[in-house]
Amino acid sequence: MTPEIIAMLGGGLSGFVMKLIGTQMENQARQFERMITTQQTADASADAAAKRDGGVLVRRFLVVSTVFAIVLAPFVFAWTDVGVSVSRDTNGFLGLFKGVKWETIQGFVILPEIRQTALAIVGFYFGSSQVK
Repeated sequence: MTPEIIAMLGGGLSGFVMKLIGTQMENQARQFERMITTQQTADASADAAAKRDGGVLVRRFLVVSTVFAIVLAPFVFAWTDVGVSVSRDTNGFLGLFKGVKWETIQGFVILPEIRQTALAIVGFYFGSSQVK
């Protein structure tokens, strides 16, 4: 190969590499700008949500209701004659005929949904305290 061909191939290869690097830099710059725009949109949405007062009141009401249902209501209803009807699955003849039997018990029943709500509230507030 002659030095002119080598210089021409080297120049073409270096031009290609420089163009490729320039294109990658432009793509990274556009990606960075999109990331900044997305973050600005998320920040604006979070700021708008923080300015709304209704959500805070609803969350507080749910927390107070759940705490009442788990902590206070069992003590209050334990001293009254209020009956609660609960269902119990029954097995019939040789376990073939299943049915539901309703029984009335004294006290207060804490449903699984209330326990799950309490767990979600505790997780939310402990998770929020870790972020601050």
